[in-house]
Amino acid sequence: MLTLHTLARPIDDWTLETLQRDPRQPLSALQGNILRGHGRFYAAHLLLHFQPDRRAAVTQWLRTLAAQLTTAQQQLEETRQSRGLFRAFFLSAHGYAYLDSAFPRRNPGLHDPAFRAGMKAARHRLNDPLPQTWEPGYQQDIHAMLLLAADDPVALQHDTDLWCASLQLHTTVCAIEHGQAMRNAHGDRVEHFGYADGLSQPLFFQSDLARLKRRGEHLDIWNPGAGPQIALVPDPYARQEGACGSYFVFRKLEQRVRAFKAMEQRLARVLQLTGEATERAGALVVGRFEDGTPIVLQDTDGRRTNSFTYADDPDGQRCPWQAHIRKINPRQPGIPTIVRRGITYGTRSAESHEAASLSALPTDGVGLLFMCYQRAIAPQFEFLQAALANNPAFPSKQAPGIDPLIGQPGSQGVGWHRWPNAAGHTQQRPVNFYDFVRLKGGEYFFTPSLPSLHQIAP
Repeated sequence: MLTLHTLARPIDDWTLETLQRDPRQPLSALQGNILRGHGRFYAAHLLLHFQPDRRAAVTQWLRTLAAQLTTAQQQLEETRQSRGLFRAFFLSAHGYAYLDSAFPRRNPGLHDPAFRAGMKAARHRLNDPLPQTWEPGYQQDIHAMLLLAADDPVALQHDTDLWCASLQLHTTVCAIEHGQAMRNAHGDRVEHFGYADGLSQPLFFQSDLARLKRRGEHLDIWNPGAGPQIALVPDPYARQEGACGSYFVFRKLEQRVRAFKAMEQRLARVLQLTGEATERAGALVVGRFEDGTPIVLQDTDGRRTNSFTYADDPDGQRCPWQAHIRKINPRQPGIPTIVRRGITYGTRSAESHEAASLSALPTDGVGLLFMCYQRAIAPQFEFLQAALANNPAFPSKQAPGIDPLIGQPGSQGVGWHRWPNAAGHTQQRPVNFYDFVRLKGGEYFFTPSLPSLHQIAP
């Protein structure tokens, strides 16, 4: 029989039908947001700490919660017009230890050492700031996270209030992070620096790949198709064969928008870019223009697309080696993949697509609630952050420097960022560009299957 966590290719119609006929109902046992993003405009993320000696009450609450979580099967059946409230739930290693006194001494699974140690213990690997400098809600042990999402902010607030009320007798809410999707003038999702976001994601269904082809994407140039095995693992606490979960990373990343835009302007001056050409400075940093056009294609058939590689730019003269999207996704064989599901947070006086002055841009308090799913945290998320983004020597012998967006300097330093004046020009100007995204807190979680939430506690 088919199992979700062993599928190495995108799910075609025949495989999907077979999975849906399976009496084990693997898609109904799997939480939503993994194989497809929940897609809602608004979200609330409740970071939870279970109170001592309240395990029986927490266990009962989990069983009630399990019946109201959104499954992968429900996501397949919904349309934009019919989708309502979305709910997902995650447990940290501290949460599992709270519910199962034998964890982690007894080893039923969840072998990932990074997950077991938690994000605070990863500081030296990721060059993260000291946990005592994180926001107060993240400095204590976080046991779980409840994600609530909706297209209607009033309905979301009502659902959030109901769940907070149900938690108050046995759980402390460490923090509530509110997310709201941002759109540019064309309706595309963007982040606070103003760049189209979420364009390069693995797709797990052949129907989604077919939709890309109809939009004109060339999958023979770059194919984002992937099998669920990159994100799913068997859930050891579920006594139902084939039930799967996924390791989950949550990081609150603050974006220093005003400082970033000021540095963009400085880089444009150094490169002697004027008029509309000044947009090129930010595109060199990100690897795309704000509308999503890859800079490596801008001088050929520039458009918002994923149908590109860097084969025709081996020396980084169009898209610099250190550009964010090239740094963490060089489109080379063997580079691990994560499934990103982030959402922006924070309010601002001017939208990202408005021509606001620097003084109108936020200095802090806004950013990205970064979330990703993977089969294992260390060889996927941590590898991308530590070995690629933070590594000034990757991906070129020329040591291009750390990722200018998310790179965090450590013992190896920042390196030197060198930027081409124009596409194909051999002269490069050194201007270091970093420290505009800062970690405010986070944790590593596991996304339990629905059956396991009934069975995890003895």
